[in-house]
Amino acid sequence: MRILVTGAAGRVGTTVAQGLKARHQVRGHDRAEMPDLDDTFVSDLDDFDTLLEATRNIDAIAHIGGLPGGNEWQPMLQSNFIGTYNVFEAARQNGVKRIAYASRAGVLGLYPRRQTRTIDMTTTPVGIYTVSKVFAEALAHSFAHQHDMEFVCVRIGNFSLERDQPEHPHHLSHGDCVRVFEQALTHPGVKFETVFGVSGSNWPLYDMEHGKRVIGYEPHDYAQVPEEDWDK
Repeated sequence: MRILVTGAAGRVGTTVAQGLKARHQVRGHDRAEMPDLDDTFVSDLDDFDTLLEATRNIDAIAHIGGLPGGNEWQPMLQSNFIGTYNVFEAARQNGVKRIAYASRAGVLGLYPRRQTRTIDMTTTPVGIYTVSKVFAEALAHSFAHQHDMEFVCVRIGNFSLERDQPEHPHHLSHGDCVRVFEQALTHPGVKFETVFGVSGSNWPLYDMEHGKRVIGYEPHDYAQVPEEDWDK
């Protein structure tokens, strides 16, 4: 497949782009240079014309780009709100059917620590960054049903380039990061789905069966957490 990865110079984007290169033709987009990719576009996400070019002749998009955190309205507006709309609209205009969107598991952050998070729970966003993720999930749902596109919103847990293997149920390993996005981009029969982008754990903090059922995502890496630590 010809896959565009936005945010391809960032932590998650770099990992996904490099992991997909062995099996797919990968194009990168970011506001920073991407020296490990041969086919790249450099611009901010509020540059619609560049995104229109970047999404041309593409089969699917992993939209991972955007500001990774913060609570300042104007930067978030340009990158995470307008920028996400621009990616979805550019994809629509160029006939790109499938988009995997990088949301965050923190949209359910206010539930009790021992309560298993499921995709049908009401989101509890705190902060503009997390609100931007809820906005993008809703926008994806709208595009999927209004424009006959396909979306998988991947609610990513904690990801670190310095930590490959998970130590907590909220963690996402490097290998599982590539696996969940590749499944989100390639699994057939998807209209609109939301899955948790975390690795496995003995602490059932997230409903992993849903992701296995709807996109075939099964984490390979596993965190073993003593039960006495679940309430800390």
